[in-house]
Amino acid sequence: MNQLVRPMEDRKELDKFVIRPYTKTELGKLYSPTASPQRAWQTVHRWIERCKPLSAALKEAGLKNRDRLLSPRQVRLITQHLGEP
Repeated sequence: MNQLVRPMEDRKELDKFVIRPYTKTELGKLYSPTASPQRAWQTVHRWIERCKPLSAALKEAGLKNRDRLLSPRQVRLITQHLGEP
């Protein structure tokens, strides 16, 4: 079997979303892959601001506007409220 062709089960594993640290831009691009990097995060940020429970939870988890990196805990909170990208 050609090693470049993977069985469907392996492809599903590769596409699985992993909770880990992400930059804001990186996570934004996962949610809005066709948008520019800046616009992608702006879109996610707007969704966060509109979801008051998520906004409060992220603030409690220590997220600040100037932060560039989201912790695994913050990523988990986002995906719990917005769903996986």
